[in-house]
Amino acid sequence: MRGPVVVVGDTLLDRDVEGVVNRLCPDSPVPVLDETSAVDRPGGAGLAAVFAAAQGAEVVLVTALADDAGGARLSALLAAAGVQVYPLSLAGAT
Repeated sequence: MRGPVVVVGDTLLDRDVEGVVNRLCPDSPVPVLDETSAVDRPGGAGLAAVFAAAQGAEVVLVTALADDAGGARLSALLAAAGVQVYPLSLAGAT
């Protein structure tokens, strides 16, 4: 009998942002992005867990999650991907 894939590590909240650049910052020659859309996804160990779950494996993720909006978003994204999360408390913010 095979058990679940266990992933242990730091999980990040990655955000992919798309937008349009029409101007430069007045203080320095840096483009200013006007955001049109954003997509959140787990990063780090969370991304590895999502990839394993997408291949049909039963996946358990042991990771530190903060008690904030980012931690709640990560929990929701991981659950939607079929990853069972065993959270450890994180003193800081996501």
